[in-house]
Amino acid sequence: MRLRRGIFFLILTAGFAVQAQQQDKEQARQYYEMASEIMTSTRAVDDARELMVIAANFDTTNLKINTEAGIMHIRTIQKEEGVKYLLRVYRQNPNFRFDLDYQIGLSYQYGLNFDKAIEFYTRYKLKVDRNAAYKGKDRVDPKEVARRLDECANGKEFVAAAKPVAITNIGPQINSEFDDYAPVVNADETEMIFTSRRREGNLNENVSDDNRPFEDIFISKREGGSWQPATNLGNIVNTKHNESNLAISPNGNTLFIYRDGVGEGDIFTSTRQPDGTWTKPVPLPGAINSSFRESSITINKDETMLFFASERPGGLGGIDIYSCIKDKKGQWTIVRNLGPGINTEFDDDGPFIDYDGKTLYFSTKGRKGMGGFDIFKATLINLEKREWTEPENLGFPINTPDDDIYIVGTATPNRFYYSSVRNDGIGYSDIYLISDKRKKLRK
Repeated sequence: MRLRRGIFFLILTAGFAVQAQQQDKEQARQYYEMASEIMTSTRAVDDARELMVIAANFDTTNLKINTEAGIMHIRTIQKEEGVKYLLRVYRQNPNFRFDLDYQIGLSYQYGLNFDKAIEFYTRYKLKVDRNAAYKGKDRVDPKEVARRLDECANGKEFVAAAKPVAITNIGPQINSEFDDYAPVVNADETEMIFTSRRREGNLNENVSDDNRPFEDIFISKREGGSWQPATNLGNIVNTKHNESNLAISPNGNTLFIYRDGVGEGDIFTSTRQPDGTWTKPVPLPGAINSSFRESSITINKDETMLFFASERPGGLGGIDIYSCIKDKKGQWTIVRNLGPGINTEFDDDGPFIDYDGKTLYFSTKGRKGMGGFDIFKATLINLEKREWTEPENLGFPINTPDDDIYIVGTATPNRFYYSSVRNDGIGYSDIYLISDKRKKLRK
């Protein structure tokens, strides 16, 4: 009798388990359909990712859903989390997607697990060699794989020789739960201007097609050593569309702004008035703006020389960094590519000329890095001859396998600001202070 009751209980429990599994699979399907609809009709990838992850956790055996959840993580934030979902697929069917090994390696790389990344990149490389005729959309070029393997080797080297720097989140007075980035500060570091996609204080109550607020430029003052709550720079500078600051002159009176202009994206300037208000932005005069995109800019202390990034043709490849010098009439007319001492065949962007007028910080995808954009520095030897010292990678933990770009210095040695996506962040991208306790970052 007891045996029969035990069997009945097992059958009943198994029935409940089967029913629960069926319910989970149905919920997974519903969340997957909602995520797919978002991706079809909008660019709200973050919203879609959250739904796809819920679907994947409801049904860990669904290969398509877990693959999408993993790849969405890699393409947005928490890239190191992608491997959790992709390994579920790999254990069930390692050939479900041709580039599955590569995607797993990529997630491991973002998570600084370079040995595992190398393992999976190598597996993928062998797979490509065995299937040389395969030309599907999920095939990654072997040159890209070789580059990733180099980045992992570099990453192991940089992490083992980590720089003695502190990277500190500057807190909720400036950072929000949304994207905050592109910080610029004046010489005495009493004022910070930055770009944010926060809801609070945004001039546009609507959202962009990625379901996030539009970009607006914000400002914060530092009083008594503490940053004060950030406020919108106002409707003279900001509009109902996207505005992003690029740089500020050392005296804090000229603000450089990125806007859609004559070309695909141009640089504008706004001037601070004696009463503290800002003028309506106007296109930067001279030969800097073109019919192509100009994405970043920096100006030296005496405002006679600037460096900017542009996609104009005639460069070494991708985005290149250029210099421009004022002529005798005070016009920006003499534009030159910085040449192979700085630029590469890949993207080179985010220049910042230090207060010494010689040290250039910039980001590139084309030199010895850990992945994405890495920040480098080089010292000017002779601008006319385009001679620079060999660019030096700033190392880990400033650089990571993700994009590290748009660093700005201060008049105080060994202090920098930049935006980064990190685990201690308040939102997506936050603004951080970089300081060197041993004061050896700058020489």
